[in-house]
Amino acid sequence: MTTLSTTVVRDVRFDDRLPWVSDAWLDFNHQLNRDAAGLPNEAILEKRLAGVERLTIDDPCVYWLTLARIAEMALKQAGDYADQCEFQAAGDLLINPRRVEVYRRGWKTAVVKRRHMALSEQFAAAIGDELPAAWLTRETLTQVCQEALLPHLEKRLSASGVMADTYLNSLTLRMQRVSGTIAFLNAWQIADSLELYGRVTTASRADRDALTAELCRFDYDVFDALGQDIENRVVNPDADSAFLEMTPAVDVP
Repeated sequence: MTTLSTTVVRDVRFDDRLPWVSDAWLDFNHQLNRDAAGLPNEAILEKRLAGVERLTIDDPCVYWLTLARIAEMALKQAGDYADQCEFQAAGDLLINPRRVEVYRRGWKTAVVKRRHMALSEQFAAAIGDELPAAWLTRETLTQVCQEALLPHLEKRLSASGVMADTYLNSLTLRMQRVSGTIAFLNAWQIADSLELYGRVTTASRADRDALTAELCRFDYDVFDALGQDIENRVVNPDADSAFLEMTPAVDVP
């Protein structure tokens, strides 16, 4: 039987590798491990992103490695969503801004765009019988206040001055992979995971291989390796990491 499940139940260990160390960054990263063992949706990811900013930063490299782990969780979840044909959920992490404000001519305050609703629909009563595009162009101005999580994290990590180019390039390529998977499944007019499963199970071997080769099928290997490097740096601040450029000093903006 062919299976398309991309959710992996992981044997996550907590506090057993460094039982003698009490550290807020280790505790936070152990929480990320627990999140990864479940289904870290956008709300959880945003909560962790806010949480990491509240920690005291003694080693900026640990901060950036932790931020990369949050990005890895978001990427894995976006890939899983795409593989299961949950395109809206994948798009929310990859493309769809978390908050857009709309300024209408003559109004003193902005209106928050409803995330999964077109502006032409949200302002339908005001537009009336006029062409929506013409009315919106004339009467409104939009401002993205919070972009989607993945591009937000990618930009921050790219601007860090500490993350290795090899990692940043890998992150970008895997984000593009999610976009490619969504485009491919849409082109095949596959609406949901049941239809995808039906196509796979009834296709020829060549077609099945071609189809499954377009899926993301991401794992948590990078996420786990980042966690190992964080533990190493908590014990030894001079510990190397393949995810870091060798810079003598790193600041957090």
